This record gives sequence, structure tokens and C-alpha cells, in this order.
Amino acid sequence: MICFIALIVFAVMGIFSAKYRDYAKEAFDCVFRRLTLRKCEAAFDKKMKMKITGKLMKSNPKIGGTVFKHFELISWFFTIIMILSLAYSVLGIYNFVVYNNCEGPNAIGPCIYNEIGQLTNGMNNPSCESQHCATYGCDCTDDNCNANNNFEACDGNCDCIEEVCQG
Repeated sequence: MICFIALIVFAVMGIFSAKYRDYAKEAFDCVFRRLTLRKCEAAFDKKMKMKITGKLMKSNPKIGGTVFKHFELISWFFTIIMILSLAYSVLGIYNFVVYNNCEGPNAIGPCIYNEIGQLTNGMNNPSCESQHCATYGCDCTDDNCNANNNFEACDGNCDCIEEVCQG
């Protein structure tokens, strides 16, 4: 299933270089045919297999031979890994948007998307009990978080929401 991975890679590379646009077109045709349970007409998968294993053969013939024998299995392995990685990334982004962390409603661990959250100008502000507040040493108590300071504590590092601070 090298066609699927190649489609994504060559589509991105084709944006920057015309050399890869033909590969992207061939990969698209191959993916479309594979999705309709047909063989690739353009032999794109064989062309990529030869290019990849040819380069491996030059540096290490034994590894190149093994990759050549099991190329389809290796392609499926990397395709599954790519799909799982994409799914977990989407799940992390969803959790960040909805819960303001990467792991869901009760998570306290660090989140890689926190830097992005700081760039959104508080669009998804963390609650008073969030890991962000603990990291920056915020004291989100009733004294610090009230209507007078617009429910904001820690000099803007930790935005409190009214429901958490007063209820």
C-alpha cells in the first residue's frame, strides 16, 4: 500500500517542486484503483519498490533483499502506523479544543498543544484547576479570581472562568 503513503508525501512535496507532481498523480491513480480493489495500472507501486530497494541494495544488500521480499507487508505496516498516528493527532486536537488538554476531561499531564493555545489569545482559556495554573504557580482562589479583575488571575497567565471561580 505504498501508493497511499506516497500520495500524501508526493502531494506535499509537489507543492514545492514540479518534479514530484507526476509522482503524486500516479500515486493518486494507484490509490483510487486500490480502493476499488483493482491493481495499479501505472505500476507505480513497482516503480517505488525498485527505487527504494535499489538504494538500499547499494548500502546493504541483505537489508535491501529483505525489504524487496516483504515490500507489500512493510508498506501496509507503515500505512497502518500513519493512519493511527493521524487518528491520535486528531483526538489530541479534539481534546485540546473541547477540554483544553490533550488527554480528556480529567487529565493533568502536560500537553504539546499548550503552546498553540497561548497563540490563540485565550480562545480556550484553561480553568483554575488546570495543569497550566499549577505550572505557572497560579493561586486561583476566590480572593484572586473575582468580577473586579474580570475573573483573571496570575497577571494573565491563568484565565479563570466564572463557573470554576465562583461555584
